[in-house]
Amino acid sequence: MATKIFILSGPSGSGKTTILNTLFRRKSIRDNFTRGISFTTRTKRPKEKEGKDYFFVTKKKFLRLKKENFFLEWQKVLEHYYGTPKFFYAKAKKEKKDLILCIDVKGGMFLKRKNKGTRIITVFVRAPNHTELRRRLEKRVEKQDFIIQRVKLAKKELQFSKYYDYVIVNQDIQTSVKILQDIFSANSHKKGGIHE
Repeated sequence: MATKIFILSGPSGSGKTTILNTLFRRKSIRDNFTRGISFTTRTKRPKEKEGKDYFFVTKKKFLRLKKENFFLEWQKVLEHYYGTPKFFYAKAKKEKKDLILCIDVKGGMFLKRKNKGTRIITVFVRAPNHTELRRRLEKRVEKQDFIIQRVKLAKKELQFSKYYDYVIVNQDIQTSVKILQDIFSANSHKKGGIHE
């Protein structure tokens, strides 16, 4: 069976990365899925790890890689670049796994349009409301102007949720993790789905 691509998108503060990190602690998920890690030109946050959360590179290096056709998809979000390396898809294919990408809506829509022959399943994660989204962003100790930018961007990104196959309103992490696992299980190319 062909490798499928699962795309997880949502505004900053929606909790998509936390949901995915929680899910990838489970052996059944790691055994059946490869997780793609994006390259980015933004600065590393205090708890983030190189090669686990992102590959942090300079703008100069990112643009060189882009020119070399290194990325499956790439986008500029606010002032920073983000891109998914092609080698994660090759790795998933070789290991007969499905690929999971945690990318922004522009990247998600680009891949869905570009890969009509590949089975792509899209999941949009959103916070319950703007107040909660803002609270989560403020917990990150981001600068106020950054929070304002992110909240504005979130309003734009939410308009894309109607084009996604599934929408998770992330009120509670454990419930959202269960919903996402059920989505993976129902759509995976593995017979019988994914179970704990």
